Amino acid sequence: MTGRILARLQPICLLLLAIVTLTASVAHSQEDSLKTANADTAGIPLKYLVRPVAASGTVTGNPSYAISDSVIRWSDYTYAGDLLQKIPGTYLANMYQPGNPSVLYVDALGSGYMKYLLDGVELNEPTTSTLNLYHLPMEFAKNVEYIDAVRAPIYQFNATGGLVNIQTQLYSESVPFSKVRHLEEPYNYLITDGVFSQNIGYNSNIDLGFERQTTDGRFVNSTYDGVNIRGKYRYSIDSTRQITATEVYYRTKGGMTGGDLPYDITSNIFNQAYFALVRSQFADLTYLQHHIQVAYAQADPSDSTGVLTATAFFDYYSFQFGDGSLPYYLTNLSRRFGANLRGSETIVGTKLNFGAEAVRDETYYNSSTGIPSQNRISAYADDEFGLFDFVRAGVFGRGDLVGSQFYPALGASFGLGNEMFNVEAGGNISSHTASLSQKYFVTPNFKGNPNLVAETDRIVQVKASANFGGVLSLYVKPYIRMIDNPIYYRADTTGEPTYPQVSVVNLGTRNIYGVDAALSLTLWKFTAEGNVNYVSEKTDGNRVCSLPEYFTTGELYYHDILFTGHLNLKLGLRGKMLSSFNGNDFYPPALIYFPTDINKFGISGSTDFFVRGRVSDAVIYFTIFNITGSQYVMTPVYPALDNSFCLGINWEFLN
Repeated sequence: MTGRILARLQPICLLLLAIVTLTASVAHSQEDSLKTANADTAGIPLKYLVRPVAASGTVTGNPSYAISDSVIRWSDYTYAGDLLQKIPGTYLANMYQPGNPSVLYVDALGSGYMKYLLDGVELNEPTTSTLNLYHLPMEFAKNVEYIDAVRAPIYQFNATGGLVNIQTQLYSESVPFSKVRHLEEPYNYLITDGVFSQNIGYNSNIDLGFERQTTDGRFVNSTYDGVNIRGKYRYSIDSTRQITATEVYYRTKGGMTGGDLPYDITSNIFNQAYFALVRSQFADLTYLQHHIQVAYAQADPSDSTGVLTATAFFDYYSFQFGDGSLPYYLTNLSRRFGANLRGSETIVGTKLNFGAEAVRDETYYNSSTGIPSQNRISAYADDEFGLFDFVRAGVFGRGDLVGSQFYPALGASFGLGNEMFNVEAGGNISSHTASLSQKYFVTPNFKGNPNLVAETDRIVQVKASANFGGVLSLYVKPYIRMIDNPIYYRADTTGEPTYPQVSVVNLGTRNIYGVDAALSLTLWKFTAEGNVNYVSEKTDGNRVCSLPEYFTTGELYYHDILFTGHLNLKLGLRGKMLSSFNGNDFYPPALIYFPTDINKFGISGSTDFFVRGRVSDAVIYFTIFNITGSQYVMTPVYPALDNSFCLGINWEFLN
């Protein structure tokens, strides 16, 4: 069956296949065998009437790292970037202006190399291949899967840096369920998020959510107003089959200072007197996105991990950048549509994950230049098998036909261990193609390069972990990444006090050597946990310092349940420390981060104090940022927040 589907994979045919499958499944409804179940969500009891077996949206049964819904609601995060930087090996370049794009670097690769999915469907904008992390709907998430660089290119095209998949909630409530989240931070930054879920009949459910983010802004011309509306309809045909329809809508608008200092000022950027000296007092950036998908999921009753999903999807994306000081205005309208098939099968003791995808990316309007469409047909397979009770291995491959060009990817892994110790070695070879904006984009200070060739990316890594009875856990991952023909941004700030001249080229080689490590230690009621990252990079033999060579984050906290179970309390310190680096700056017209050597920043960091408590069905959190008043940056030229605080609540209840 799988061979027939892959052999016939065409963009239109696969869309028709998904629609026909959905229609036939609805017509062939069988008797429900739905059962009452309870969900463990960090101690908050939610009584579900229906919990269908089939669960669409999972990319793989063995993610490199996972963030559950209980962790999400127990965290005082502002947006997705705050949560995702918990992943070992990540560095979050943050402009400290709500709503403005930040970028998550994983093992030194950032925008365009990281792919973000919603229930297995890509969210990255089609033209630039980037995503504003403020647009990831974390209150919609049941689970966040992270797949590291060895397997990520197998599960998604161009995901050579890594893959983040948000698996959305699957509510089934006997009575209406509601959830409210409210957060207040400095500079009148307010987040209000509401969720409502209600069963419609015995085997269907509707889930609605709304979020609003606003701020007056920290700098001149840095106001922000963002709206996120999302909805999901689920119909369970029986206990093994279901249909879901999902829509996510974003609309954001904000002032865009482009940094608090123009390029021709090299004075101390932490001097408050310079905060008003922005690159532009008239620039703004507007986003609009519709993401729609319809999915059919079918579980294998004999294999709890075997799920087949067929999804049809459509994306509409608009971004507009305007700057009256140039004067300059850019409008870019793009869309993506297609279908994918994902499945898992257990065959003679082996676990086979397979999939196919047909996608069309279109930039159907750009006010500065014409950008051609891009068609892609893809197929992949990942076979995992156990040799003994403690030995496992895997081989995986992918092929992507982009236009008339074929890009293969191959990899393998081998591991051994048990619940206490695990070691796994793996590697792959894959390609990373230039984005449409890198090839064809045109702005007053940026011009694409249509002659760019694809990168060839090779990575080898070893992962080792140990867990001693929940008291001590260790994780370490050394890796080597070698890239031929790396795609690189060059910036010239000479005589350009407002925006730099940016060009994009292929270089010769880019070699990255690094180690990611994580530790968690619990003694009595106290826990210490943290990540330590080391990365060394050379491009064409030259040392690169666009990211800190060393970057450390951690928490030390006390956790206990007090007052005969009425108060679940967690309080402590968290912090970060980074070594000297030059950093990556942001160029708003093209939504890109590029290396810069304007300033070099020394060893720095910050410490926060936090309190989180659960009383009944409410989680309340309070944080004091940067309690020592440290001066540091994550992205030049944006100083981090000074001493300030936030207060929030996440409240869930059954009506």
